[in-house]
Amino acid sequence: MRFAYANRMSAGSCPWGKKLYNAFMKRYGFVFLLLLCALSLRAQNYADLTFKMAVFGPSDKIFVWWGHAALIVENTRWNSSRVFDWGIFSYPSDNFLHDFVNDRVRYKCRAGPYDLKEYLDEDRDIIVYTLNLDTAGKEAILTYAENKVLPENCYYDYHEFRNNCSTGIRDIIDMGTGGQLKAWANAAAGRFSLRQQARRFTWHSPFSDWFLDFLMGQSLDGPLTLWDEMFLPVEIARNIDGFRFTDNSGAERKLVSSVQILNSTKTRNPILQAPLSRFLPSLVSGVFAAVLFALIAGARKKFPRAGGITWGISQSLAGLILGAAGCVLFFGRFFLNNDYIRQNYNLLFINPLLLAAVPLGIIAAVRKPKTEQGGRGGCSLAEKALRILWTYVFIACALTVLMKALPVFYQRNGSVQALVLPLAFALSNMPRICGGMGRRLSGRIFKAAVLPPLFGGSAGTNM
Repeated sequence: MRFAYANRMSAGSCPWGKKLYNAFMKRYGFVFLLLLCALSLRAQNYADLTFKMAVFGPSDKIFVWWGHAALIVENTRWNSSRVFDWGIFSYPSDNFLHDFVNDRVRYKCRAGPYDLKEYLDEDRDIIVYTLNLDTAGKEAILTYAENKVLPENCYYDYHEFRNNCSTGIRDIIDMGTGGQLKAWANAAAGRFSLRQQARRFTWHSPFSDWFLDFLMGQSLDGPLTLWDEMFLPVEIARNIDGFRFTDNSGAERKLVSSVQILNSTKTRNPILQAPLSRFLPSLVSGVFAAVLFALIAGARKKFPRAGGITWGISQSLAGLILGAAGCVLFFGRFFLNNDYIRQNYNLLFINPLLLAAVPLGIIAAVRKPKTEQGGRGGCSLAEKALRILWTYVFIACALTVLMKALPVFYQRNGSVQALVLPLAFALSNMPRICGGMGRRLSGRIFKAAVLPPLFGGSAGTNM
């Protein structure tokens, strides 16, 4: 009955229905057909799209020392490509560091043409990973990326370790796996801390490596997961190569189908597999500086005038260098919105107070020795203040070493302590204190252990 009724309807037994159908097709038929074509083409077009991740090696500028990553979407049918880049930033003035310190640098995601000329000209490593995604994964990535580059969505709050050009690519690849990449990586322990991962890229510049290590606080020394470590492009590449996930059809597939090396640098330093330890070089430098100051102090006895000037200027120079570093750390700790500088115990012994050594050293240098003034030799008020200042530095630094016995203090600042402890010891009152204690202790040992055998009785007995 239903079939016969349908036939009668199609044969024109309902004139008003036919008129309504013709009116609809006349007005909206073309649009309806276009919509059907678009839906069918959309499903077909995802098969023509190839998704890739490009990893670029470090460059000369400090903000590119840790490399770069971008998403490439290739249309094989139209032979065209687009690059989605989370590393675009702009700053109002011509001074990046000035605007960065003042939190005026703006970061955004942008889509553009696929052009490698700049990277090839800089002789940077270029490795491209082809992603083996299903249709649902491709659609999720492309929908998110196209929405992200819209003017109202493109800007984001940059963070060096949690929200950068690499984490944007990491997150979007995870969308392509339906969240399986994150679930796996969050359950696996990382190899290094954030400090150690960052220092794998700074070894070629010893001063920068030491100074960045000095600025980084305890928050960068905690344990990580593999997901956390993928703030670096090379760590994304290392972890997705070999990763397998289950697609929408229930089949298991390898995330990376191929790896293509487009350029291998011939002029740039390699990325270390593990960070270098700066403890021994820092300790040697600290001991060398301590010995040098001890020699200068000894020279004052033979050459009072020249030795005094050299000793005072050296004190000023040490205070200027360490005090300036302390000012940078103090400013970053209290005035910048950088959480990775906070909870930095280096500030206890390297801080702006050390700048007091600059005028005190100059005063000590220009002061004539008392022996030249006809009086007996001795310490001026400036020299006493300098020794008190360096005694504070030594005690505070030694305290941060002892604090590591407690589990709540785990900052990896051994290279800073190794440099400062010997230097502060040599310039402080500690040699005099230790020398006096040593003389008293040796005297007691001599009286208790040497005199009785010699005189056949107690050291305190009159013979």
